[in-house]
Amino acid sequence: MGLFDRFKKQAEARALDHPRDLLVGDMVDFSLMSQAELTNKSFEVTKIWTLDLGGDRHKRTYFQLKDAATNLRLRVVNDDVLELGMEVTPETLLQVFTESDIATILDPDTGVNHQLKTNSGLSNLPVELAGWIAENYRQEGFELAYRYDGDYRDKSLPEAVGGGEQGCDFAWLISDDREYGLEFRVFDGGRTEAHLCAYIPLRKIESLWPAKQD
Repeated sequence: MGLFDRFKKQAEARALDHPRDLLVGDMVDFSLMSQAELTNKSFEVTKIWTLDLGGDRHKRTYFQLKDAATNLRLRVVNDDVLELGMEVTPETLLQVFTESDIATILDPDTGVNHQLKTNSGLSNLPVELAGWIAENYRQEGFELAYRYDGDYRDKSLPEAVGGGEQGCDFAWLISDDREYGLEFRVFDGGRTEAHLCAYIPLRKIESLWPAKQD
C-alpha cells in the first residue's frame, strides 16, 4: 500500500462520536460507575434490536453490550442521557419486590397508576443489584409492543404483522428521582423479560471505538 493509499484509508475511517451511531462490533468503554461491574470496563456491541411502540415515530433502538462476564443493553434517551438495562430473573426480583405487587403491574385490567416499593429499602439488596435499584417507582405505561431483531434506525418498520416481530405486553416504571427504571415484557405463552434500568449521563462513557475495518 502506497503513501496515498494509506492517507485515503485513514480519511475514510469511520468516526464514532456518539452512541446513537453504534454498530455491531463497536466497543464502548465506561468510566467510574455506580454499577461496580461496569467501572472501567469495555463492552462490545453484539446485537441491535428494536421495540415498536406504535410505528416509526415511536420505536426504540437497543444495543446489546457484552464483555467476558456481563450482558447489558444500552438505549439513547436523548443527546445527553443513556439508559442501561440489566436483565434479571423473577427469582432475583422477588428478593426485592413482592410477587403480588409485580402481578398487579402486569395485569392490564388494573390500569397504570401503580407504585412499587422495595421490601426493605436499599440496605439489604443483593450485592449484584447495587447501583441498579431505587426504593420507589411509579408506573408510566402499559402498551402492546412488538420486538424486532435488527436495526431499524434508517429504515421503516414492517407494515404488516408477521414480519419477524415478537408481540408483547410492555410495562415500565420510573423512580421518583428519574435515575432508575424497571421494565417488563410479557410475550405470548407467558415468557417474561424483566430489566432493571439506570439512567446515566453521556459523560459516563469514557470512549467509543469503531469496529476494526479490513
